[in-house]
Amino acid sequence: MKVETKETYMELKKRHSDEFSAFPIAFAFSKEQFEEALSKLDAKADECCSIGGGGIIKKTDSKALQEFMIRHTNELEGAFNDDAVLIEAIIYELGNHEYGYTYDSTDTIEALDLNMDDERVVKCFQIAKNQYLSDNEDNF
Repeated sequence: MKVETKETYMELKKRHSDEFSAFPIAFAFSKEQFEEALSKLDAKADECCSIGGGGIIKKTDSKALQEFMIRHTNELEGAFNDDAVLIEAIIYELGNHEYGYTYDSTDTIEALDLNMDDERVVKCFQIAKNQYLSDNEDNF
């Protein structure tokens, strides 16, 4: 009997990061960096397009990037159907967005694209917030 193992939030983030790092993309913020990016991509300027934020890809990779991003979004949404993963994600992002200093959860909610009209999400958020505060009470 095969036992299905679920990824934790951190495992999912790492896998997504590794996959993004492996994607043929370059970043340029100056003319010199743009030339280096073209060299890295083994492409000419007219064969590339901007994806914003200084990112450059070959036009032929644009569909693959779109599919890649959609898959990552769907995997994240699917993972958040598991309360434990959602709680782990909230705890991590509370720390990542310095909730312990600001007590403002807006950045965490936006980073995770949480629907705070969803009763389950609100319940998980409360559990995560309480756990985060408990785990870090010596730091406040």
